[in-house]
Amino acid sequence: MGREDLTTRAALDGDRPVLEKLIGDCYSTVYPGWYDDDVLGDALPAMLRIDPALLKSGHYFVASFGGAVAGCGGWSTKAPGNGSSGDKTGHIRHFATHPDFMGKGIGGAILDRCINEASHTGMAKLRCFSSLPAEGFYARHGFAKLDSVNVMLSDGAYFPAVLMERALS
Repeated sequence: MGREDLTTRAALDGDRPVLEKLIGDCYSTVYPGWYDDDVLGDALPAMLRIDPALLKSGHYFVASFGGAVAGCGGWSTKAPGNGSSGDKTGHIRHFATHPDFMGKGIGGAILDRCINEASHTGMAKLRCFSSLPAEGFYARHGFAKLDSVNVMLSDGAYFPAVLMERALS
């Protein structure tokens, strides 16, 4: 299978169960070894739920490879957590690739779509809270590290992450 077998489309509300399972499969495969079990136990339940507003925004995408759902991710004009907006900064949100499809360009295809759309809607830059294992992926796509941070999730759970940014032209 080649890149021609890869398609992306806007996610629909009905995609939620499949995408949340995909996110769980991805994170439970990739995160061990990078994060302590207690951090994962506290953080993963909150991280597996896709924000309904993001899912309905038209800026959250499903990638299929050879007809199988292989990845998801998107962007928003509102910052995760506090919902702030207005400074022409878009925010990369909730990326995951199913373990069976890692290394096939799935995440890059979704990220390219996000970059193009954000640029065409007037965003000047994109930011993301990258997980520790995804920092290299974002760096390969033009994002630079701004800071190491702890992202606070529900119930006081925190998740070590990397705040990254990419200028759009």
